[in-house]
Amino acid sequence: MHSYLIEINCPRGDDGDLLLARGRQFPRRSLKGMQGLWLSLLVTCLSVVAGKAQHAGDILIGRNEGMQLVGIHVPGGIVHLPPVSSGAFRGWVSSVLGFDGILVADSTNNLYPVKSGANIFMEVVTIDAGLSVRSFTAPAAVFADGPGERLRIGSTGNLHNHPIVFLDSAVVGTSFEGQSRVSFRLVDDGSSSHSPSPVYTLAFAPVVTRLAMVQDNGRVALSFMAREGLAYEVQSAAGVARPWLKEGEVIVGRGILETLTLPSDSVTRLFRVRAIPDN
Repeated sequence: MHSYLIEINCPRGDDGDLLLARGRQFPRRSLKGMQGLWLSLLVTCLSVVAGKAQHAGDILIGRNEGMQLVGIHVPGGIVHLPPVSSGAFRGWVSSVLGFDGILVADSTNNLYPVKSGANIFMEVVTIDAGLSVRSFTAPAAVFADGPGERLRIGSTGNLHNHPIVFLDSAVVGTSFEGQSRVSFRLVDDGSSSHSPSPVYTLAFAPVVTRLAMVQDNGRVALSFMAREGLAYEVQSAAGVARPWLKEGEVIVGRGILETLTLPSDSVTRLFRVRAIPDN
């Protein structure tokens, strides 16, 4: 007899891993104490990223010689959002998107730190329905989800910020597998007289991993859609508390259905596929 699990990791950390077992959700470290699980899971998952210092994934904010704000290292690919189910937050969410300030002048590329007195906001130009960019400290109350709305990034010398990007399944549907986009510009309402930046666009997509299983002629075939920008690892275990063993090689998503065929036996085994966002 076979059953299966699906696991999806929080970006850049393992502390918020989810297990989906036989249609029910459990925390990885404990199968007890479901009260308050999802809120604590959301905070745990997102704090893994938000507590970090500047890293290569941050959009760096500066200005050019003409005092126009600029953003560099804006992600050109899809930013993947892991699933969430916590109170009003049901859908997909991530705080992997980050901002920080340019620290050193680069006259060759016409890039300079923002002037003293800057107060920088992310101003939405266009945004798809169901997508919102939210304050990390008050995500339920402070957010931007419509044209012209703003979310504060920070001030001169304090521009490191990881807003929460949330895609609401109540709006796009629980089976949504497309992309959602937001176009924005950086604006300054401080005393530095920076002009607004050019418009930048970000694309987001939910991490959706459904594991299908077919058993026939002493073999079991595990199939799932391997999406571009994600890496997948299939694992098996003799029980929830038993060690997980890697099955086959890591599969790099190509946007097609992938199938892994394994020998079948009479021992109960659990299978899971780990989908790791390449953000």
